[in-house]
Amino acid sequence: MKKYVLAIMAVIMLVLTGCSSKYNEDEIIGKRSDEIVNTYGKFDIVLGIDVPDEKGIYRNCSCGYTIKEPHKGFFGTSEEVLFYIKFDETGVATGCREDVRPGG
Repeated sequence: MKKYVLAIMAVIMLVLTGCSSKYNEDEIIGKRSDEIVNTYGKFDIVLGIDVPDEKGIYRNCSCGYTIKEPHKGFFGTSEEVLFYIKFDETGVATGCREDVRPGG
């Protein structure tokens, strides 16, 4: 019986972990944009400026990673969902949000 309880608990933990987002807001806020790019890769979208500065730092803009691709279905097309990170004038992440691609 004890083995079954442990097995069920392990499955529940895997399910809960698998449902979490790849991007953890608590680990992102306070980091510079170049550190985030080194961890997660190149941004899928940049709002505000097109290129980072000479040090690879994005400033005064929002950058995003795709977390849900658009999907064509019977009732139409779902919108692409992105995880946006807002950067201040020093290139440090100050906030995060999930939103759709502008002009979608």
